[in-house]
Formats: sequence, structure tokens, C-alpha cells
Amino acid sequence: MQNKTEKARLYNPSAIPTILKTARERAKKPERRTKRWLAEQLGMTERRLTGIEDGTSQVHLEECIEWCEAVEDFLALKHILHIYGISEPPTDPRLLDNVPSQLDNFKAEVEESFIAAKDIEKLSQHWRPWKGFEDRDRQQMQASAKQIRDVRHAADCLIVAMENQWGLNQQYVEATWINGGIANNILMHSIGAFENLRKERTDRERMAQLGEMKS
Repeated sequence: MQNKTEKARLYNPSAIPTILKTARERAKKPERRTKRWLAEQLGMTERRLTGIEDGTSQVHLEECIEWCEAVEDFLALKHILHIYGISEPPTDPRLLDNVPSQLDNFKAEVEESFIAAKDIEKLSQHWRPWKGFEDRDRQQMQASAKQIRDVRHAADCLIVAMENQWGLNQQYVEATWINGGIANNILMHSIGAFENLRKERTDRERMAQLGEMKS
């Protein structure tokens, strides 16, 4: 039987105003801490900005992202994305100030992921679409997937540690990664292209279902 669990959330949406206000007040560059500067950057009035921080005005996800990027508070952005269910919660920042320790953790997770990959390979040999997995195999699949997921988290932590300790430009790394993914036809270059592809796939699945019903 397929496990059904609700997506884990550590933070409540009601925390968004406080997160945004704190992000502005602790901006590294003093001029970015003022409401006037931030309101101009976001194209809104100071009155609306104050309302957002007080929780009396609604704020959209796009505005939250622009807000955090303007004050260069990517930890706050991580909080926001987690609330919207887009990202995992932030890692304890006290763990992210040492590159060697995060590198050791990343290497350990990668080594364990090779074991998980072998387990997934064995499962793929037993997989039959019409039969599915037995409970034992399903548990193994989920444990292996969790280990693969640990690698992504370890990679993120290592990059943040490199930013904190060595001054790595994380925005440049992200932009380079995205551009490379688009150039190699891995990432969808626009929402329109993505939606068209998804529509084509949905249409094919519906046609296949109709064919099965007729037969």
C-alpha cells in the first residue's frame, strides 16, 4: 500500500511578515535597511511595505523572493520557500561556517549514496509494472531515495559553507548552472515550453486510456 503522508512544514505562513521585516533590518549594507530604499527597489509604497511587515497587507511569493534578494538575505529566502512547500527548512547556520567539516560530510553522503544506487539497481531488476513492489522492497526503495536526497542536502550545505567562509558567489554559481542546463537541453527555458510539453504528455496518456477502453 502506498504511504500517504502530509508534507512536513516547520514554519507557519503567519511568520512571513516577521521573516521579511527581520531580513530588512539585518541587511549587511546599512542603506538597504531603510524602508524607503527597499520600497523603491520593490516598486511599492512605504505604506504597503509597512503593512506587509505588520501583517496587514498580503504579499505574494514573487514579492517575497524579490524582497530577500534585494537585501541579500538568502537564509530568509530559504525560510519563505519552505513555508510555500518549495524547499526544505534551513540548516542550523552554526554548522555552515566550516568548509572542511561540510566537505567530509558531503564525501560520506556520496559514498553511502553509491550503496543506495546499487540497491535501487537491484530493485529495478525486480520491478514489474503490473505487480508493483512488496512492502519490504517498497521500504528499501524509500530508504535508498532518502539517502540520495541526503546527498543534495550535503551539497547545498557545502556550497553555503564555501560562501560563508570563502566568499563564494552563490548567485554566480546558480546562474552558471541554470545556463548550462538550458544549453544542454536539460532545463525547460520557459513556463510556456514546460506547459506545452506537459499538455502533449497528458494528451498521449488520455489517448492510451481510450485505446485500452475500446479494446
